[in-house]
Amino acid sequence: MSLISLVYISVSPRHMSDDDLREILEVSRRNNPPKGITGMLLYKDRFFIQALEGERDVVYNLYEKIHNDPRHINAVKIYEHEISERSFRDWSMGFNKLDTSEMPAFTGFLTASQDARVAHFKSQPSQAVALLERFRKQSTM
Repeated sequence: MSLISLVYISVSPRHMSDDDLREILEVSRRNNPPKGITGMLLYKDRFFIQALEGERDVVYNLYEKIHNDPRHINAVKIYEHEISERSFRDWSMGFNKLDTSEMPAFTGFLTASQDARVAHFKSQPSQAVALLERFRKQSTM
């Protein structure tokens, strides 16, 4: 079994309400466990960063579905690596709605335009991975 971690970024065509986000999470948390998918989703002002972990083919199939989902514009895979263990092993889908007060170190991200965010993470994918890792650590403490 070949496990991978895949991180992508995307922009929503409209602001996602709490109900919209709740629906995405409910569907993810229902559908991911039977497929062996784990991960984390971050959201801020129409901008998504998501990590998906699981078997390569299963993760690719899910990413392709997300890529074609009309709730995502310009879904771009920015990171993919084989992994020996999962970072989000206990989460069918972790979630955090990013807030400026929680993230003083990421103020540039929080105030940047959508295009600037996409360009930043495309050129520095390790920053997206670090952001996901930061919230994983905060959530497991």
